[in-house]
Amino acid sequence: MKNFKKCLASILAVMMMTSVLSACEKKDGSVFSGNASDLMNTESQGSQEDGIVASPAGSVLTNHMSDNEKNSVKVSALQVLDEPWEKGTADSGENEYSDGVYFEVMGPEELNRSIDEDAEYYIDQGQDPEEIKQANIDEDIHVTCGGIVDGRFYGSLIIPSYQYDGGEGYCLVLQEDTSDGYYTSYYIPEAYENYEEFKEKLPGILEKDLAVDWAFVSYSTSDPKQIEEDILRLFEAMMSGEYQLLPPGTIDAAQDAFTKKWMNQQNGLDLSWELDKDAVGAIKDQVTEYHMHDDELNRDFVVHVTVPKDYDSEKIYPAIVLTDAVWRFNDTAKLVSEMDAGRAEKGLVISIGQDYSISNSDNMERAAVFCEGKDKFLDFITDNLMPYLSEIYHFDFANTTLFGHSLGGVFAHYALCNSDLYENQPFGCYIIGSPAFWSPYSREMSDYENQAGDYGYLERNEKIHKRVFITAGSDEDEDYEEYFEDGDSTTESIVHLAERLNAHCDSESPMAEAKLYKSHHYQYIPEMLVEYVDSRF
Repeated sequence: MKNFKKCLASILAVMMMTSVLSACEKKDGSVFSGNASDLMNTESQGSQEDGIVASPAGSVLTNHMSDNEKNSVKVSALQVLDEPWEKGTADSGENEYSDGVYFEVMGPEELNRSIDEDAEYYIDQGQDPEEIKQANIDEDIHVTCGGIVDGRFYGSLIIPSYQYDGGEGYCLVLQEDTSDGYYTSYYIPEAYENYEEFKEKLPGILEKDLAVDWAFVSYSTSDPKQIEEDILRLFEAMMSGEYQLLPPGTIDAAQDAFTKKWMNQQNGLDLSWELDKDAVGAIKDQVTEYHMHDDELNRDFVVHVTVPKDYDSEKIYPAIVLTDAVWRFNDTAKLVSEMDAGRAEKGLVISIGQDYSISNSDNMERAAVFCEGKDKFLDFITDNLMPYLSEIYHFDFANTTLFGHSLGGVFAHYALCNSDLYENQPFGCYIIGSPAFWSPYSREMSDYENQAGDYGYLERNEKIHKRVFITAGSDEDEDYEEYFEDGDSTTESIVHLAERLNAHCDSESPMAEAKLYKSHHYQYIPEMLVEYVDSRF
């Protein structure tokens, strides 16, 4: 969220030298109180008679990932420094298919699955899907649906058919017609008697094909000479059998990613991440990068897990999970440097971003996850990501924190207030940073009215055993006054939220104090996170 106008922070500034934390019972039944720095120094919690607590330290959460989601996971060393959004490669995970020729081939089973998905189309064309499926099985049909050459993908239009032997064949060529004043695009077949004739025709075929603006759907490069060389390599590899097979769905995923990148560039959107390359480079060997697909959101996420230098895989660690990784990855470097310098207890830092092929800083994309898709995103974190990671790392869940800022703060509030509805409890702590409850994206949520009532969380729970740090910049209200309408400003809303939460703590426990940072909307975050880790891990 960026600059707008001015308003009413002055009266609140005194009142708000206090943002707030809910302070509740410890495992032994005693009450902890005091300031923010005390809150992370409690023992890991187990079961409680009332209220929802974090999962036991070191336990493995129940993994609810589908087979498709599990198969989508790719693990690699840190890639973000290599600016993968500029590459347009076919795959952004462990295997980039960057050396050699690969084909994706659909056999009868895969073909019939796709027919089931598009059954209505075949019926509308007067065809019987079941007859086509049976013919695929009877004739053992295999189709080449795409190829990759040294990391550059090619769709199925101008590539060899499965087991092509150098004889006759045809390809589809994209054409456009504007003769009647309208733009029409269509495909025409181009036949050839043998491979030698195909080689002669290829330059002309590509000239026609590449004249169409959206020919990018078939190629991940715009260099005609490179495309011609790669297509000939695809033909020669198919004829010689010197190629490897790709997992099902690889070409579709590559085309989707490249199409998103192209559309973002056309719309002038920036795909890059904000990076201090020196600071991030200093910790790169401590980072593992995970790429994961979520079926519910139908989105891909890139997740970085950063460990301290002397990380012990047998030990149990708290973690801090940062959303909006496009901005927060510099903070990861700062947090880990604090740990490595001995100024903070050791912990894991996990950042969640969206795939490199989209603009991670675009508020439309952020709102699709943090606002309209918040229920599915919380499912992804609670039932997919954290259980998957808990099979690899040992978490102190009671002292593991979820952080979100701005629209991410809106999500962090939703995550806290719906946490009790899950079997898995990966978080004992939440940081709600400058929640933009007033944002148009937040107001457009279908359940916007439930947000003001904390989604019924306080009615469902007599006691709150989560620890919640709510913070903001003291000067940020003036930037967003025009959005507040008749509702709370940011600084007002966090005071009121803290009051509601603290009303559910033991009466003897005083409200814990936290710092309202002298800052506008986001400038305070690095300082706040470092203080949080220094004082609480």
